[in-house]
Amino acid sequence: MIPKIQTDGLPPLHSVGAMQDLVRPISEREFGIYALPLDSPSLLDVCAFEIGWISRDGSCVGAILRGPDVVDRRTLILRRQIDARFVVTHDEFMYKEPNEAAEDIASAMRVGDPPEVIRPGVKRRPLLLDLQGRTPGEHFKLLTSTLNHRPALLALGEVYLAMPAPDANFVPDFQTANFDSRLWELYLVAAFREQGIKVAQQGAPSPDFKIERNGHVCHVEAVTANTPGERVQGFTLPQQAPGDLKERLLGAPATRFAKTLRSKLQREYQHLPHVTGEPFALALADFHAPASMVWSREALPTYLYGIFAHAEEGPRGRVAVGTPVEQLIGEQAIPAGLFRDPAMASLSAVIFSNAATLAKFNRMGFLAGWRPPGLTMRREGLFFDNTPGALAPVPFDLDILSDEYAALWPHGEAWCLELEVYHNPLAARPIAFDLIPGATHWFELNGELVCSSIWEHQVLSSVTTVTWSQ
Repeated sequence: MIPKIQTDGLPPLHSVGAMQDLVRPISEREFGIYALPLDSPSLLDVCAFEIGWISRDGSCVGAILRGPDVVDRRTLILRRQIDARFVVTHDEFMYKEPNEAAEDIASAMRVGDPPEVIRPGVKRRPLLLDLQGRTPGEHFKLLTSTLNHRPALLALGEVYLAMPAPDANFVPDFQTANFDSRLWELYLVAAFREQGIKVAQQGAPSPDFKIERNGHVCHVEAVTANTPGERVQGFTLPQQAPGDLKERLLGAPATRFAKTLRSKLQREYQHLPHVTGEPFALALADFHAPASMVWSREALPTYLYGIFAHAEEGPRGRVAVGTPVEQLIGEQAIPAGLFRDPAMASLSAVIFSNAATLAKFNRMGFLAGWRPPGLTMRREGLFFDNTPGALAPVPFDLDILSDEYAALWPHGEAWCLELEVYHNPLAARPIAFDLIPGATHWFELNGELVCSSIWEHQVLSSVTTVTWSQ
């Protein structure tokens, strides 16, 4: 379920009577983050948020949901377990008007009661912020010690709690040297769950996830393209994109993508007993240079399909041209066209996003309502121009709380907005488009590479600027 921006006014606090000092109203966006642990199929697949509250200590959430029939309403209560995860403790049909039912909901929330116990056999997950004597990495310190990133911290914490079964190294990695790779996994969970996709972490060492929706499945291994050697954390100057188009599309970024993907494919996930016979995809994020994800995405389809896209002068002006290429630029002469190799038929697709960033989590937390007083955010970037024959992207620069920004997408900014799926035309087991409906899908049609998306405004790249008022 891709969240909608709430348009109706939230109920006043006095509507919950004596509980007004213990609970506060929440928006649909905030509720959507708390509800991420609810794996599909769930009540949220068929019901829409109407109004809701959270206890002031954050221990429980109550909501009224509206079904397809206007008179069909349900009440849903989520309470935290002792490991802070939300679980459903109350789910019933409601026969009162929302204002009349508020007292009943507040009572069912059981504000002040001890947290819920964890089911027998379920391991208690470690707290994301508990270092247990570890020396934190610079990214973790930036996230946890700056007010600028408070919205991201709160959003990240809830997405971590929504993960089905993070492995034993997840928290130590996130806190220290592998922050980026674990951030990518968090982003994928949020983007998948938002679309009503069931996400499983099966206990096997790999792949990382099994996703299911509407009878379609796929195993997904998350991987990041990193700089050779140890990556420097903390503040670094962004690396600018190469000025030469061939170098940008066929040079270092494409080479790093190629090495990363081929290294993973050597593990032959398709032969694992729990993967055999089902689609398999690699989910790739780029961290090969500081801020490289802002400009490197075009190198991925160039490498995957072996097509160098550029503009040439024609009889009627400049036109887009796709030229087949056999290898990437560089001494290693890496073959281009991973998807042209029949030996790679076991790879159904490559999933990609350049949004596995603190900026994305910061925006989503800010839009959910976690807004330190005086903090503002602007997003500047480029939209894909869907106009036939268009050669250049469309720039934008907007305050993320503006009506203009909210109106860009039917339900406001979504987690999956920047998610892309590149389909392998030779795949032995293709991925169904309906499995990941909120992604932009790239595929070959009649010999041409085309894309399909539910979004009118597709973000190619962006930067988010945080400022403080006096």
